[in-house]
Amino acid sequence: MTRSNPQQRTPFGGALKVAVAGLIACSAMGCQGRLDAEATANSTPNKPGANGGTLVVDGEEIPVELTRAHLRRLTAIQFENTVRYALGDVVQNEDLPTFGDDIPTIGLNNNPSLLRINAVNVDSLYNATQALAQASVQNTPSVRDCVAAADDACFENLVDELGHKLWRRPLTAEEKADLLQTRASMANVATRAEQAEFILMALIASPNTLYRREIGQPQGDATELDDFELASALSFTLWNAPPDEVLYQAAVAGELKSKDALVTHAKRMMEDPRAADAFAEFFIDYLKIDGIFAKSKLASLGLTPEARASLVQGIRQDLREIFASPDASLLDPFTTTSFHVDANGASFFGVPVVQDQGFEVVAMDPSQRLGVLSHPAFLSVHAGEGDSGIVKRGVFTLEQLLCVPLGAPPANIAGRDDVPADFDDSKETSRAVLTVRHSSQSACVGCHQVIDPAGFGFENYDSAGRYREVEKGNVAIDASGELKLGLETLSYVNSVGYIDALQKSEALRSCLSNTLFTYVMGDKPRLAEREALYQTFDQSNGRVDALVEALVTTPSFSARTPSEQ
Repeated sequence: MTRSNPQQRTPFGGALKVAVAGLIACSAMGCQGRLDAEATANSTPNKPGANGGTLVVDGEEIPVELTRAHLRRLTAIQFENTVRYALGDVVQNEDLPTFGDDIPTIGLNNNPSLLRINAVNVDSLYNATQALAQASVQNTPSVRDCVAAADDACFENLVDELGHKLWRRPLTAEEKADLLQTRASMANVATRAEQAEFILMALIASPNTLYRREIGQPQGDATELDDFELASALSFTLWNAPPDEVLYQAAVAGELKSKDALVTHAKRMMEDPRAADAFAEFFIDYLKIDGIFAKSKLASLGLTPEARASLVQGIRQDLREIFASPDASLLDPFTTTSFHVDANGASFFGVPVVQDQGFEVVAMDPSQRLGVLSHPAFLSVHAGEGDSGIVKRGVFTLEQLLCVPLGAPPANIAGRDDVPADFDDSKETSRAVLTVRHSSQSACVGCHQVIDPAGFGFENYDSAGRYREVEKGNVAIDASGELKLGLETLSYVNSVGYIDALQKSEALRSCLSNTLFTYVMGDKPRLAEREALYQTFDQSNGRVDALVEALVTTPSFSARTPSEQ
């Protein structure tokens, strides 16, 4: 593939940069509508409107409080899939922008309020847009042929062909005329390659490419998403990619307002391998697996860059294989007993593998490993630099896995000054040290009586996720305990028992159902939809196909509470 240096520009390049940078700045300021943070802050209270819809829960028809309308910037993987779909196999990894998004330790990476165009990423986005356009001018057949053509009609064809793929809707006559007139005004000062490059950059840098529009049109007290918004909602939910031609043409024909049509397309799309990839990425986000790359660890643990990459690649393959099954459940990742392991990751599992043979599926000792919560990638992320991180693991389990909100810790809490003189940290378990020196303080005990038991259950795993039965040389690990969650009490004697109790708990199942809804809609479910989705989860034991059908037919998938903006 022939590639030019995107920094080497013709004299026209300065004007091109000004024009396209203006589009990116427009996106940063939300000139196609307020960005989510503002729209969310100014939205009207969620109320069951005339068009809000109803749901049947336990045989009772109840009104629905819709989630909020918003713009949601594409995630990095969604942006990559979008430009690959439009431009073809000309996209190099180095051409893609670095969005530099704030990644929460609790919550979801695709939260609309976190996905922004700002001063941190605008230069990267401009440079990436320029590189993508240049690569396409050289290597995308339709673009390359247009550059070589003698007439200008092909520029209009390019706008039609690439525009709807990037924007996920047809361009209006005004939008199309604006692009083509601007291109024509350049004809005397720019080469045909530069003119094509302008069209590509203008399309790619547009807010219509960068943002998923989930705003809808006013219908009484609600807004109803149009067919193109529904097509994008389906495709980015199930594929992390823009609509394919089948789904796009269904939107053109106005067929997606029907719940039956949404279900039909969802079923078709779930048979595509991209659906398994998308649900794997949901779990990677949900468990914060990619956080391992930024986690500071003692060198003695052996978590080299190669080892970290191996662990993440392995768990991603585990998840893809799980969700490729037609009867997959969201609970399956918590109960798998085999993992993809290669030579770089084998020591963290304590298993042998064949050197230089790539990944093998290895059945684990069931007394040591059960599901993704026992995977070294997960355990490493939620641990300290060299310690097991009882509090870190406990807080994450409560807030992310069980939806138990915790307040901020008190300020300026120091260690106890009344610890017995004969208490020797080196001869006590980490949990005993935490309890005696910190958690038993009057200012701390209220929270730590919940946090600590949620972390004690992982004590059979060290900071790198290796299984252990002793610490500090010869101090026997105590990974037993009781975690009280409302009417539930999870009792366990070791880490595998704890993970088993967690995955069977109503608290985790209910929280996972809520989290999936939030991931799909960009907003938390209100009472009626929360109860209805959990009812589906409970009755189907978390089957993905049942949950997808429930999600695409719930009122908030097709309609939203309008913003005042």
